[in-house]
Amino acid sequence: MLNSMDYSLIPASEDDYDFCYSLTKQNMYDLFCRHWGGWVDSEFRKGFAPDNVQMILHSGERIGYFGYHLNEDSIYVDNIQILPQLQGCGIGTKILENFLTKYQYSVIRLTTFQDNPAKRLYERLGFRVYAECGTTIKMEQQPNQP
Repeated sequence: MLNSMDYSLIPASEDDYDFCYSLTKQNMYDLFCRHWGGWVDSEFRKGFAPDNVQMILHSGERIGYFGYHLNEDSIYVDNIQILPQLQGCGIGTKILENFLTKYQYSVIRLTTFQDNPAKRLYERLGFRVYAECGTTIKMEQQPNQP
């Protein structure tokens, strides 16, 4: 079993697009179909910005990716995707914990489906719902005081 400490993050490149696309479609397809009526290839292409993505590696192999971008008033987590066979090993938790520590003085936001199993992880890490938009929810974690 993979230990949650056995990973590294490296900047993504355009060459990582196919991996990120396939992984996201594999992990999210059912939720997209249930809530949005299907998967739209062009939407993923439009939203993929390698400058905002870090590849998650284990032993030099891609096992997932983490995307975020900085806004004027907050930091927005775009995506965190882990290979299905490695979900539940604590990798996503560790990546988010390190990220939250690094940006502890910032508001951090994300959007997810209400029935996404990852919602429990976000709640456990201190994210709270601040808006509901149909079947999606917007969550945020408030900053620590310096």
